[in-house]
Amino acid sequence: MMSLDQIRDFCAEHDYDIKKSGNGRWIDQKCTPDVVWSISDFVLNFIEEHGDDTTFTVRDIWNSEYAQKTIADTYSKPNVAAEAAENEYDKVFAQPLSMLCNAGVIEDISPNNRHLYKVIRKDVLEFIAKNDLNSLRFLQFYIENTMKQSGLWEHFAHFFEQQDTQSFSALKNSFIAFYHRHTPIQGDYEPKRIFTKVLNPLALKYQKKGTEKGRLSPQVINRSDLMYNRDNFRDVYKEKPKGMTRQDWLLAHPEIDIRKGYFEQMMSKAKKTLRDSIKEHRNEMSELTNFNAGHGDNAPARQIHHIFPKNEFPEIMHYIENLIALTPNQHYGFAHPNNNTQIVDLEAQKELLIAKTCSIQHNLTGGVEEPIYDFYNFLFVLKTGWDDDSVLTIQKNDYMDIVHTINAHYAAVI
Repeated sequence: MMSLDQIRDFCAEHDYDIKKSGNGRWIDQKCTPDVVWSISDFVLNFIEEHGDDTTFTVRDIWNSEYAQKTIADTYSKPNVAAEAAENEYDKVFAQPLSMLCNAGVIEDISPNNRHLYKVIRKDVLEFIAKNDLNSLRFLQFYIENTMKQSGLWEHFAHFFEQQDTQSFSALKNSFIAFYHRHTPIQGDYEPKRIFTKVLNPLALKYQKKGTEKGRLSPQVINRSDLMYNRDNFRDVYKEKPKGMTRQDWLLAHPEIDIRKGYFEQMMSKAKKTLRDSIKEHRNEMSELTNFNAGHGDNAPARQIHHIFPKNEFPEIMHYIENLIALTPNQHYGFAHPNNNTQIVDLEAQKELLIAKTCSIQHNLTGGVEEPIYDFYNFLFVLKTGWDDDSVLTIQKNDYMDIVHTINAHYAAVI
């Protein structure tokens, strides 16, 4: 897997200057981190089935078995084959592929407008297709390099320094005027839509305000603001009575749409990533065995367990920080006592979280393994599972504080 530095270098070595290309569609409305990740995952699956040198069209990916099985649930739209969905799905598939082509990840080898694509940098595609965080990182490098090479970066830098309505308006107007001068797009509507997809990933990178509903955002941009599947779980659960589980709340409100397909697709990738890492770096030894020999056995750790149950916490079911690799006996005898998957044993959950803390610390600080975790994602998992915002105040890489916090939380509830 390519490193973050290699992805940075990949983007830096390409010529993305819009003044030269005149390509006003170098990025587009559907090129959000989650959509770009999802479509990249579909493409990677397609070429792994048909061969690295295979060519494909938008419709080939659209009609692939993997996409057909996944896309309707992922984007909460009609089935891919439904006529009413065709125009929307065409954008969802075509725009990210066009962006990846402009970025140099895939190539359009068609002599006409049919857009026949071929993957030319599978290693970069694999990086993007790993998860939406990698997709976001790629987009941030790609966008920033494009703005710098096109001579627009000084306007963004000024806005990030000033962060007021005047600098925001100046940036937006400069962006639109640039499109009028250097691309075939002469109206204001499309540049404004594209502007959001350019500004907000950069604002997130530099922890600045961006744009919301065409205006200066009132708050610093966060990751969920960038997503096509931007379900606001605070809104989903804000009316839930304190004593009711999230699962029961969702069952009582079937009208709530949390787009589980997206999280299912992400969860499958996270499970594969964890299994591959356990196989490569731990010889398939359980994460719990390393923490507590009392729960050890010699069986391979091929069971992937959700520390906080996915049916009650769907918003973190795809976080690799919420997954732990166990042996079958550990999974169904310890994590789920007496093989009852409906039971959450809090004492077991505590030990699993401490074991996971050890795994994350080793992965992120050991200097040997490819990083597969994110420290702040782990804090978000704890915050969500406990419904406790105070967890987010833990300082980066303070793993001892996390362990103390875990022990303190369960001492109060067990």
